[in-house]
Amino acid sequence: MKSELENKSQLSVSSVASSRQVDIFVQFSGYKNWIKFFSERVALFIYLLTAAGYVLTANYALSDGSKLLPLRPFFWTLVVETFFLITLRVMDDLKDVDTDILAHPERPLPRGLVTAREASIVVHSLVIFLILNGIALAIVENLACGLLCIATTLYYYAMFKEFGCGHWLSARPILYVISHQLVVILMVLFPIAAFHGSSSLTSILCWHAALLQFCGSFTFEVCRKLDPTAHIALGTYLIAYGKFKTFLMILFAVAIGAWASYVMAVEIIMWPFLGFLLLCVVVLFWKQRVPGTPLAEGEAAPKGHKTVELICTLITLLTMYIVPIKVWSGVPKTAMRTFQ
Repeated sequence: MKSELENKSQLSVSSVASSRQVDIFVQFSGYKNWIKFFSERVALFIYLLTAAGYVLTANYALSDGSKLLPLRPFFWTLVVETFFLITLRVMDDLKDVDTDILAHPERPLPRGLVTAREASIVVHSLVIFLILNGIALAIVENLACGLLCIATTLYYYAMFKEFGCGHWLSARPILYVISHQLVVILMVLFPIAAFHGSSSLTSILCWHAALLQFCGSFTFEVCRKLDPTAHIALGTYLIAYGKFKTFLMILFAVAIGAWASYVMAVEIIMWPFLGFLLLCVVVLFWKQRVPGTPLAEGEAAPKGHKTVELICTLITLLTMYIVPIKVWSGVPKTAMRTFQ
């Protein structure tokens, strides 16, 4: 009798274990779903274009007119920069899943294509991968390069965790956008150290090359969210602050870009574009409806903000490539201003 009970107990345990294994298997969304996630949410060409812009600017920012491009640090930093952007994409989707359920239910996480738990595993795996790359770069290239790679990774992770004060930051959108755009400076300093060594970080050109990218990224972050009919759950800068303060945010970024482009001796190209952007924003806000007001039934959706977003996208690309373009065009070494 006892043996029969033991057999039944073992069978029951085995059945439960088997059930749990099935549950775990069923809970995994599947590789096809993850491939679909990345195909929908990761614009690989855009990420490579962005990463290449940062890396090429890093190489040519301190150039004496030479068009030489060291291949090992170029490809290595290009891959790492691309993984930075992919990691940020997954982090943002995971962090914003509750908001997306309301505002963007069609995205992969809100609609259940993949699970939040899996996304968390992917985020932490990417973070570990990038830290290991930082260690390898410190050994193979130089210590500053490796430490900047690790610092950029940890800053991304701090952004993912909202610096431990998410509610406080969310109530202060200006501080939020600045704190989340400062990482761009690290993303430019990292390849600069890879190409030019630790001593290059003392160069004024190195920091202004980073500020130029900060301008492009900051203006894009604000200008891509100028839809006055956006869902209130998104908490865009326009809805949170109104037109005037949002314009001041754009003006702040443009002023930084104007100064940085002057130091990098590319102002003759950058200033007209930056001025045109400000003019377009003024015209948009002059004609735009009150932010946060919903569309009436049958009313056409406003489109003016899309034009400003397109202009800002072009300016962002220009900030990434203007320095290498100047070098490739054969300008002399005096093209970059220096300060004693």
